[in-house]
Amino acid sequence: MPDTSRNRAVRRITSPWGDLEFTPVERGGAGARSDAEYDSSRPGRRADGRPRASRAAQFMPFAALTGYYDLVREQERVIEPRHELTEEEAEELSRTILQVRRGDLVRITYYDRGGYRTRAGVVRAIEEHRRCLRLGDEIVAFDDIWKLTRA
Repeated sequence: MPDTSRNRAVRRITSPWGDLEFTPVERGGAGARSDAEYDSSRPGRRADGRPRASRAAQFMPFAALTGYYDLVREQERVIEPRHELTEEEAEELSRTILQVRRGDLVRITYYDRGGYRTRAGVVRAIEEHRRCLRLGDEIVAFDDIWKLTRA
């Protein structure tokens, strides 16, 4: 039987499992804080000290169709057709590629996954045997390049 002599309000509830008794929990002595003070002094934390994010994690949605939404977004993308270079444009591009050296700053427009991207950066390497150009962390094939200018 709980101690009711200390001015604690004991609540009794009748349930199918028997009578349940609830007593409030005491926090510390004279310097104890109220619940409002406890929560406002430690933002982002629950009264028991755990971060609120850990409690919220249990309510995260279950993704039964992993990758489905990425596939839908991929289908929505409009694919841009490739531009075929004329002979003059191809020769000019070849001359520009031969002039570019490692460490040069270039602006490049190339075909990437259904569309053209324009990017500026420093050339890390020109790999003629693989027919590609390294621009930062990206590798661009010579056949995908539409425009290349040195800065």
